[in-house]
Formats: sequence, C-alpha cells, structure tokens
Amino acid sequence: MKQILHSKCCSTKVISIILAALIVLFIGVLVLSFYGISKIIEVNLHQSVELKENTDQWDRFIDLPIPISLKVYIFNVTNSDEVLNGEKPKLIEVGPYVYRENIHKDISSTNNDEDSVTYQKITTITFDPDQSGDFKESDEVIIVNPALLVLTEITSTIEQLAVAGCINKIFLPPYDTLFIKVDIKSVLFEGIPFAQASPDNGYACNIIRNLVIDKTKYMRNVQRIYNTVYTDAVDGLIFSLLGYKADAPDGIYTVNRGIHDVSQLGNIMKWNHSTHLPFWGSKQSSNNDSCQLVHGGDSTLYPPQITKDDVLSIFATDICRSVEIFYTGKGTYKGIEGLRFEPKETTFTSLLSNVEEDCFCTKQTKNAQGELSCYLDGVLDLYDCFGVPILLSFPHFLYANASYKNGVEGVTEADPEIHGIYLLIEPNTGTPLVGRKRVQFNLVIRPAEHLKEITKNIYSTILPLVWVEEGADLTDDLIDMIEDQYFKKVKLTKGVKYGLIAVSAAAVLSVGAILLRKLLRKK
Repeated sequence: MKQILHSKCCSTKVISIILAALIVLFIGVLVLSFYGISKIIEVNLHQSVELKENTDQWDRFIDLPIPISLKVYIFNVTNSDEVLNGEKPKLIEVGPYVYRENIHKDISSTNNDEDSVTYQKITTITFDPDQSGDFKESDEVIIVNPALLVLTEITSTIEQLAVAGCINKIFLPPYDTLFIKVDIKSVLFEGIPFAQASPDNGYACNIIRNLVIDKTKYMRNVQRIYNTVYTDAVDGLIFSLLGYKADAPDGIYTVNRGIHDVSQLGNIMKWNHSTHLPFWGSKQSSNNDSCQLVHGGDSTLYPPQITKDDVLSIFATDICRSVEIFYTGKGTYKGIEGLRFEPKETTFTSLLSNVEEDCFCTKQTKNAQGELSCYLDGVLDLYDCFGVPILLSFPHFLYANASYKNGVEGVTEADPEIHGIYLLIEPNTGTPLVGRKRVQFNLVIRPAEHLKEITKNIYSTILPLVWVEEGADLTDDLIDMIEDQYFKKVKLTKGVKYGLIAVSAAAVLSVGAILLRKLLRKK
C-alpha cells in the first residue's frame, strides 16, 4: 500500500505540476525582486522627499540644516593715484573673508491644486573668524568708491555739472574721492554713507541731494536711513556691496512641492508672483522668453532619480536669472557617489554677431569707451537687475574675452575648479552633496566729462571689485539620514531579493532534476 501511495505521490505528473508551480513562483520572485521591491523603495523615497507639512523633509525645508559658507574676495588697488593719471590698475586679491549664512523660510501659503508652497527667505549672515584665518573685518583695502562711481554713471551731462559743485556735500571725507580706503565690514555690509541730511548743505546742494536720493530709489545696493520723527524723510543713504543679502528677503518664491509629480520637486514656479522676470529682453531680440522665464531650483532641493542626461537649473536672485548646469562626470563625497553638474563655458557668451538672439543684451551700462553696447563674451550687464551699473562675470574672468583680464594687472589665470560653478548630487535621492556658486562683480571706470576733478584722466577699463563663493557641503548627520532612508534599505532588500531568488531557483533546479531522473529511468 505504501509503495502504491509513494508511486502516485512521486509520479512524473505530480512532479511536473510541482515544477510548473515552482517556475511560476520563481518568475513571481524575479518580478518582485527586480520591479516590485524597487518600486516599493521608489514610492517610499518619493514620499520621504515630498514637501508635506509636519514631516522631517518639511522641517529641513523651513530651516536649511546645511551650513552655507559665504567667502568674499576683494580686489585691492595698489596704484590708485597712478590709475587716476592713466595707468593700468594693479590689483591684489585679498581674502577669503568667510561668513555663515543661515536661511529660514517664512511660509505664507500652500496651494494643493497647483501643488505649491509660497514663502520668503530670511537670511542671517555672521562673520566666521575661525574660517577667515588672518583676515579680519577691520582690514582696510583701497577700492574704487562704488557709490561715487555709480553716481557718475547714472547722471546726465547737465546733472553732472550740478553734482560737480556739491560733491563735497554729497560725499563727506574720507569718501569724497574716487578711490577710498575702507574696512571690509563697511564696504560689504555696514555701508558707505553719502547724501546725508545737513544744514550745511545749502539750498542748491539740497536739491542735488534730493536728486541723488530719487535716482537711487530702486538700487539694490543702496539702503535708505529714515528720520525717526518724520518717517518719510530720508536722513541719508548707505551703499554696501552685499548688505542687500541680509537687509530684506530677496523676493517671494512659489515652489513645487513634488506631491503630484515628484520630478518637479523644488522647481521655482513663480518669483514675486510672476512666471517671468522683468529684467531681460529687448525689442530686437526674438527669444526674450528664454531669458525671462523663471525656472530651476535654489541649489538646495532637487527631485530624486537624477540622471546624467538631465539638465539642471539654478535660479539665483543675486544675478536675476537661471543658470543651466550639465553633467560633466562622476565624483565621490565621503564615500557617496554623485553626479557632477557644471555650466557650459558659453553661459555668459555674447551674441554680438546675432543680436536677435541675445536677450541678455540690455545696453544699459556704458562700456569703457562710454558707449551703450553689448559686452563681449563672459560679461553680463546687471543694471536692470541691481538698478546699479554693475557687471557680472565668473571670478577672474573665467571663460571671458581676454581683453577684460588684460585690462588690469594682478588677476591670476582663472581655474574652473577654483572659480567655476558646480554641483555634486546624489542621483537616487536628489540630495546635493557639494555645491559651489561663484560670481564676480565688476564696475566700469572711465573719465566723466563734467566730473574731471574726480575722475581726472583715469584709465578706462572694466575693474573687478569683488568675487564671492557660496558653498555647502552635506553634513555627517545628513549623510547618516541618507544612509538610513535609502542605502540601508537598498542593501537590505538586495539581500532579501537575492536570497529569495537563490531559494526559489534551487527549488526549481532540485525538482527539475528529480523529474529528469524519473523520465530517464522510464526510458
């Protein structure tokens, strides 16, 4: 009886059915291993990065946990008297003066329909003496007086005649000359005072003072000091290079939360309630939309599943535009592999040969020859952005026309690794590992026809003033978070996945071998 039952139990028909079931199970394990588990991890990852209130991701979004380092390098003019008499400026780069930026987002609203959050950024900047080393905020440098130089650029010929007679009233010593000795803290943040209210100004110079106050109304670098009693009255103005970064929010952002479509996470949908920027474009340009469209992230938040084929964008209010960055290779940071993205060398390239395509040429700032024209490769006019005739370039005129670097002495050869922009990003989670944003601000110096006493026979050129680097490196605790949220789960599921595959494959092979032996015995 036992032999009959054993024969039926282990018949080729029963074994074939078992084998077929095991093959189906094996296929299911393969599908689960290579698609199902990956999909579960992906869904879990997407949920962890979405900007939902009362989550860890939301808290990190509100108060950025990554310390941002702001490094500032000043170009000290060593032959200022000679420059006023026609010699080429000789510069020495001083710095870095290192500051820490803490960013808090003040949320005003969320919109479930368009999947967005609207906020303002509150930035606190503090000097970091430890990272600055021997450089101190009390250090003094000789630079061109930016406030006075700007005044020579924004006044008409008739206005210059009037301003010339009141220079010593508008600019008090020691800021009444074109080149000034000033401490780092004043020129960067505290500001250079001018156009101060005083009974000594006299009637005529008060009219000129009011003209200056009116003309500087929309300048980003100029802060108004209001009277404590008559709150509409302006007691004076101060000009600082970077004070605007901490004085007030840099606009109203509307950002995609990534809940409906995680690929849009962090994308800036609107700035100041508009999808387009008011700074760029011209009547002759046929592609104004490409310059004006608000797009990209703020370099701290990107969607997961980044690939080398993606083109990422950084929207920077410092320069009032988006900069596209492209995959250039792989890199590692503290053992984590990332994809490196950088801008193209042609980012600030002029299209003088085809002005119909150059929507960044606004012709607002006169060049060294006193002409309103587009600038050569590597230099961008930021007048509409700042309200001040400031020119943008990469530090040390990286990728710029050689004439700019040749216009001064002491600016070393540019190095993309030191002076360029790059982002190293962990592709699976979209977490920025290392980021560096670097830009240089320049001014045009040239003789002003009706301000000869001030500008004299000054050498005409584009003068580098300062370059800054904003950098962030992922902290160890955030690396541990990535490990917990993603890499440990991937390692665990890999073990489970290959374990299930091994067990199910062994079962199929074992039963298959038994069936094969049965069939061979029958033959």
